[in-house]
Amino acid sequence: MASAEQLKMTHSVDGKVTGVDNRVKGVEERVQDVGGDVQDVGNRVQIVEGKVQDVRGDVYDVGDTVQDIDDKLDRANRSSSR
Repeated sequence: MASAEQLKMTHSVDGKVTGVDNRVKGVEERVQDVGGDVQDVGNRVQIVEGKVQDVRGDVYDVGDTVQDIDDKLDRANRSSSR
């Protein structure tokens, strides 16, 4: 009788341990999903950084062009004032 009760308790504990194990696996899967989402965000940030650098380069190009125009205007004004 005691052995039967002990076996019953063992099965109950085993079932609870299995339940906890399944919950832990579920949490691990969620953590992996979050990790994947974080990686996706990191990739998108890198893409945005690349685009910002492209825009920065375009701004520098515009600045150089404006400077070239200013230089030409200065030369033209000096030539016409002589």
